[in-house]
Amino acid sequence: MRRFIIIVCILVALGGGLLYAVYYEGFYLDLHPGAPVSADFRTLGGEIQHLADGRWETLEIRGVDVSSSLPGEPAMDFAAGGEDYLRWFESIAALGANTVRVYTIMDSDFYEAFYQFNTESGSTLYLLQGLQVSDAANYGAADAYDSEFRELLIQNGQAAVDVIHGRRHIALGDTSGTGIYRWDVSPWVLGYLVGSEWDSGNIAYTNNSTLHPLSYEGTYFATVPEANRFEVLMAEIMDRITQYESDKYKTQRLIAFVNDPNNDPFAYEDLYATRFFKYNQVDAEHIVPTQALCSGYFAAYRLSQFSEDFLDYFSQEQRAELGSTLAGLDTTAIYNGYLELLGRYHTIPVVAAGFGFSTARAPVYEGEAPLTEQEQGQRIVEVCREASDAGWAGVFVSTWQDVWERRTWNTTYATLDSLLPVWQDVQSGGQGYGLLQFSWQEEPACVVDGDPSEWTEADVVLSNAQGSLSMRYDEKYLYFFAELEGFDPAADVLYIPIDTTPRSGSTYCEAYDLTFARACDFVVCINGGGTSRVVVQERYETLWAMHAFEADREDPYEELRDLDSPLFRPIRLLVQREDPVPVGGWEPYPTYETGLLREGSADPDSAAYDSLADFHFTSSGVELRLPWELLNFGDPSEMMIHDDYYEHYGVEYLHIDEMWVGFSWDEENDARIPMSSFPLEGWGKSVTYHERLKESYYILQEYWAGLDG
Repeated sequence: MRRFIIIVCILVALGGGLLYAVYYEGFYLDLHPGAPVSADFRTLGGEIQHLADGRWETLEIRGVDVSSSLPGEPAMDFAAGGEDYLRWFESIAALGANTVRVYTIMDSDFYEAFYQFNTESGSTLYLLQGLQVSDAANYGAADAYDSEFRELLIQNGQAAVDVIHGRRHIALGDTSGTGIYRWDVSPWVLGYLVGSEWDSGNIAYTNNSTLHPLSYEGTYFATVPEANRFEVLMAEIMDRITQYESDKYKTQRLIAFVNDPNNDPFAYEDLYATRFFKYNQVDAEHIVPTQALCSGYFAAYRLSQFSEDFLDYFSQEQRAELGSTLAGLDTTAIYNGYLELLGRYHTIPVVAAGFGFSTARAPVYEGEAPLTEQEQGQRIVEVCREASDAGWAGVFVSTWQDVWERRTWNTTYATLDSLLPVWQDVQSGGQGYGLLQFSWQEEPACVVDGDPSEWTEADVVLSNAQGSLSMRYDEKYLYFFAELEGFDPAADVLYIPIDTTPRSGSTYCEAYDLTFARACDFVVCINGGGTSRVVVQERYETLWAMHAFEADREDPYEELRDLDSPLFRPIRLLVQREDPVPVGGWEPYPTYETGLLREGSADPDSAAYDSLADFHFTSSGVELRLPWELLNFGDPSEMMIHDDYYEHYGVEYLHIDEMWVGFSWDEENDARIPMSSFPLEGWGKSVTYHERLKESYYILQEYWAGLDG
């Protein structure tokens, strides 16, 4: 009996170990090494094709990038559930898209919902499965051959193969979701995309290392003699993933690695290469598939803004090498001929693996203006049309939903980095790329549309002989309604002084010759006959404290601005310079006045809807909304504002529970503008949310529908 128990325990242990090896580590034995390998997707020339009813048909990818991001949830918690994904899939299919892309292995709920949608909805969506490494590995001190980069990509790739075939358990994922993956979604998986973005420094470090191979020859991929070390690594990774799926499941899918304009195949002159950090050339043509590959291989590019003069930056050697490829490019297109150039250059299909335009209130590039939702949609359609005209095999619009936790380089210093994104910074470009918008409620706290009926007596903060001022707030804006007896928008000017910080402020604004009952930090000027803006007391000007050298080549801490200075200055942000600065020279960094206010209707149901509208005149006054960050709030959910910059040598935070506001529109009134307190409570870390499709969704929907009609 004892021997029997021992044998049973050994068998159970062996069985458990085998199950662990198979479902957690991907262990397998190829019991049919000679069995044929099939593929439902392939490439032919510059086309991607799909096998349908025994016939190969051209598939033009109309794709959308999807993540699990939700308001109030950490990015890597994969908080979205099956119901969320099903609802989004239905809207994405109704948009006219045929493919979704994810950046990494998602939670098991995603694949279950994807299976359910494709088997029950009557519509079909394909999937491009992304693979990525951690930011620490991508932007770390080691090169791409480090185990946290190379081995992790291979392991994630092999795990992704098992996931889409419904044969994987993932208990803990550094860069992926978790769960029991038992839904075979492989019939609808187009392929794999290695990487979401690459650090140019990492690529350069890898290519300049002498420790790694300069060639690769695998079963399915090999490199040409011109290949660099990073290309060799990409070839190996794609080969290993393809080998794993071919041996284990006897199927293959398309595969590619991501690239971008900073690392594209083209060489710049030294001056421009230095200015634009263009010191790599990564060329998908340096990797060639072998005869054993029955699926296909394509080139994938993330697209971003770059100079319209980029062709002038090419080195003489590069121009000579490209020769006639450069002739006759349409440089008037949205990407100045770049898509056409890549379409001509590559012999394999080319796909836009992520491009988009933000509806944020502040731009990030010199010469650019913020985009409305309508303009976002128009830009997306332009790129889709240009890519099609250039012979590209498809596009992926980035992204499906707004992502509240994203931060943007020209605003990141002004807000607290929170793991729980419970407010949307409409100033930050990275948070506005979605076709789908989130909000607390189905309707905002106020719709700035000129209709004052939503305001009540309970909202009134201050009343005087000139009228009254009411206020509300939500997760995006502070709202104001100034009800003004006898106010004429064409002739009168409304001033709203605002006091937030007790550390500084002035009772006098020299620019507008106004005095206030309290020391104020901001003044809102609504001028129906001129320029409307918000100005900030110079001590509290964030850009000066953080970027005075870049913008004006001065040291803000050398001669401190007075705590009670009467000078109020425009609110500005740095933006990306368009043209390079000559060697040995210096030019001030370009800025954008983000304090300028725009008149229009913010009502999505209005034919005159303007998603960037800041204020609207009513029959008896003005409605206004101001984004939190514009007033130096770093986290309105906890009512944290910027503390005095010069006491802390940068941005530190201070909690407040009230702000003081006033108003005046009688320019002949020389008295101090009275002020009243407006309580601020915040809302903590628990929020509900509602969804709204942006106008850009419907514009893209109409375009894609027209292609089918």
